[in-house]
Amino acid sequence: MKKVLSLLIVFCLFSFQPVFSLRNLSNGYEVVLNVPAKKLSLYNFGEPIKEYPVGVGKSLTPTPLGRFKVVRRIQNPAWVNPYRQSKVVAAGDNNPIGRYWLGFAMNKKSQEYGIHATTDLNSVGQASTHGCVRMYPDDIKELFNLVNVGTPVHVIYNPVEVKEFEHRLFLRVHPDIYGYMTDDEYVDFAKNQLSGANLVQEQNLYKAIASKDGKDYFIGWTGAEKLNEQEAGPVEKGGLN
Repeated sequence: MKKVLSLLIVFCLFSFQPVFSLRNLSNGYEVVLNVPAKKLSLYNFGEPIKEYPVGVGKSLTPTPLGRFKVVRRIQNPAWVNPYRQSKVVAAGDNNPIGRYWLGFAMNKKSQEYGIHATTDLNSVGQASTHGCVRMYPDDIKELFNLVNVGTPVHVIYNPVEVKEFEHRLFLRVHPDIYGYMTDDEYVDFAKNQLSGANLVQEQNLYKAIASKDGKDYFIGWTGAEKLNEQEAGPVEKGGLN
């Protein structure tokens, strides 16, 4: 039973520890999960090669932030209901977490957080879990077969993403699902990432931040060879107990 219980995501508890950015990714595969964007990216030698939509933790049970690594790869895991730990669902078609488990973090209560599939496909792209990261079944199968135990997992909180296409800049702003940032902090965070850019549509920057709708807003042109590295979001938030 102890082995089965160790496979399960349960409630995420708060402490305070720094959040890590995308800087200094080492060689080989690395996973970067941006919680407010509800997006998981797979990097290889520092370059993004795959991007997957995911479901993340609710505001009351948030996905922990920080620098982790894959600590467990299990094919056909069992599942224990986090509300009723006596209820165990064996591996198989009726298992709500699917056929693949990538455990990446554990709190002081020996409760493990992982990346897995879900039978509730509508929950992908939502903040609705107990801290787990939910993926579509085909996506987790692909990811499971690419990463190994020891693969770094960076969980960041970046609700402001700057996109570049043919020297044009776009701002994509996501809701602050965990209530970590004020609108003024959104503005400062966006402008810090845009240092070196030639902003010609500053009103769109404020419009994107006011809307927080995840859409791309044109805000200007690149004014330097390389923009600032992407930031990680607010610090001292969302660590593990």
